[in-house]
Amino acid sequence: MPLATEPGVARTYATPVADPWEYVLQYRETMDYAAANPDKGSTAVSTALGLPRSRVREWMDGSVPDVVRGLQTAIERGWFPDSLRQPAARALNRLVAAVFATGSIALENYRPSFVVDEATRDTVADALTTLGTGHRTIHTDDERRATELVPRRDAAVLGRVLAAAGAPVGPKARLDTLSLPAYLDDAPLSIQVDFVEVYVDSRGTELDGKATTPLLEQRNEAFRRELAALVSQVTDEPVSVGTNGVYLSATAARRLGVR
Repeated sequence: MPLATEPGVARTYATPVADPWEYVLQYRETMDYAAANPDKGSTAVSTALGLPRSRVREWMDGSVPDVVRGLQTAIERGWFPDSLRQPAARALNRLVAAVFATGSIALENYRPSFVVDEATRDTVADALTTLGTGHRTIHTDDERRATELVPRRDAAVLGRVLAAAGAPVGPKARLDTLSLPAYLDDAPLSIQVDFVEVYVDSRGTELDGKATTPLLEQRNEAFRRELAALVSQVTDEPVSVGTNGVYLSATAARRLGVR
């Protein structure tokens, strides 16, 4: 199962057509037909394809919808990898995990940001570099806010790809239906391990005198249970679920290099 698909990313956009993917297909069909019939004007093309003339005329005059531009950027960047074993897939997966853990994707513009510390900065920076966006650091001198990494280029498109892959958009604690990405179910073990390592590095807390490593969560119970099952599957060690989080046993934490 791929991380994200063109239809999935397209459907993060608003378009004049109810299904944004159908809008993309209309654009592509129009441009292909016009290229194959250079003698036909917009009226003839719209009639042949059964599309509104005003829409066809804009496209034939060079207007490119935002959704089409976004998909083209994602294609050119290699953000629709054929295999989950490709470097781009592993980078995207790590960023999806980072969004779930301590990052966010803005509701208003889909721009992602990633709260980082010494344990996670290099992982997030390397993933952004692999995907070709580069990165910059913000809030480094603001004592009231955590240090964050954000993409330098194509941030909104990357955020839409991460959202289509299953990363949450907007405040995670308010999402009653928060759930792990579906692609993790059948993903190679390396992808599952990467996801868990990023998540635990970001949210794991060591408590003095305690053998367990808690991931303190105010998120819905179904999500906590999914997360615990994934960590247990990856480590082959006990992981429990409590009312305030997920608790890794000492052996599970050691398997992940936490303790």
